[in-house]
Amino acid sequence: DGVGRRNRVGLNFTEVGTGVRASVTMYDRGHSSASQMRPEDLDWKGIFAQTGCRWLHTGGIFAALSPTTSEVMIEGMQAAKAAGAIVSFDLNYRAKLWAISGGEERAVEVVDRILKNVDVLVGNLGDGQKAAPAPAETGGETGGETAAVTA
Repeated sequence: DGVGRRNRVGLNFTEVGTGVRASVTMYDRGHSSASQMRPEDLDWKGIFAQTGCRWLHTGGIFAALSPTTSEVMIEGMQAAKAAGAIVSFDLNYRAKLWAISGGEERAVEVVDRILKNVDVLVGNLGDGQKAAPAPAETGGETGGETAAVTA
């Protein structure tokens, strides 16, 4: 349509904080092409069969864009697993994004469904406590606040 009312590239503006003033981020992802994706938009079986893809990585930002993006993600993860590919997921919890598609309660429900398909989980302690509050056993080393959890 020429003015971004239907499909456009999402934007992210971050104002870097200094001293005691924290950074502030504003997301402008409404009407972005990614937020409008539906599970039927992608032929996941074909993608894995034709490309020989061995690893699928995605994250919480895509899951939070709209009510349908998490379904796209889960379908892709299931196709990846069926093709023998490794699936990784970065929690990347963003409260502002989840607020537009159901809030923290929905984030926990969606991430729980996603984690059933994940081989490698990446995230920091804060993201884990918000999006995946159940305790997880780590399969590897942790460094600082970042941990990789393997199934």
